[in-house]
Amino acid sequence: MIEANSTTNMSEEELPVNDGNMSLMEHLDELRSRLFKSFATILVLFIIAMSFSTSIIDFLKIPLIKALPESSQSIHFTGPMDVFLASLKVSFLSAVVLGCPLWLYQFWKFFEPGLYPKERRLILPFTLASMILFLAGTSFCFFVILPMTLQFLIGMGLEVGVAIITINDYLSMLLILIFGFGIIFETPLILVLLAMLDLISAKNLSDLRPFAIVSILVVGALLTPPDPLSQVAMAAPVYLMYELSILIIRILKRDNKSDQKNKSKLSTRQP
Repeated sequence: MIEANSTTNMSEEELPVNDGNMSLMEHLDELRSRLFKSFATILVLFIIAMSFSTSIIDFLKIPLIKALPESSQSIHFTGPMDVFLASLKVSFLSAVVLGCPLWLYQFWKFFEPGLYPKERRLILPFTLASMILFLAGTSFCFFVILPMTLQFLIGMGLEVGVAIITINDYLSMLLILIFGFGIIFETPLILVLLAMLDLISAKNLSDLRPFAIVSILVVGALLTPPDPLSQVAMAAPVYLMYELSILIIRILKRDNKSDQKNKSKLSTRQP
């Protein structure tokens, strides 16, 4: 009887959306549905972006042109398929960046069944925050990190030879950097999501702070040229977001604990 009463007294705020009863096949169906919607969105935007691929390439190559010496401010292609492949790359990049509100929404909705109703209300704010952070990461890469990287690498190359940069080589590097920074800037929300699923805690992240600092510096060294300015420019905002995620997790957990205490007091007062 005690277990039955405690179950009935448990409010809807204390139970997951689907009460944790989704089967493996239901989870797989949910994943397939979310992936299909995300890929469909990217495909539609990809087809649209193909019509503007030349203008997109002209825009994306601006940092490269500025980094090249005035005597060779041009980009090259070495095969008949190079420009076509470049158009595919920039169209895919544009589709992923422009479609980030929709595929990020699908990402967060996939985890909704494992969240509590109070946490479920955070899906839309988290989607908006994810979109802002992803776009901030890609913009930070394109307007800050990429020019510094090109200036350093091309300047080092000009000391031993002539710069002949192909469009495919440049766009391949650009895609890696932009997607890398876009994902890295999602770090706070990924950590908050793991905390909401009770996989990590603010204490875990605090204890792992030295390891996190080293990891951030290593990633910064891999994604940026080997000069201190670029590495600090990349590592500083990532570390600040790591600390921000610890603060957010503590606030969320504190609110959950206070809600549970209030509900337990109300249940004990009931006859």
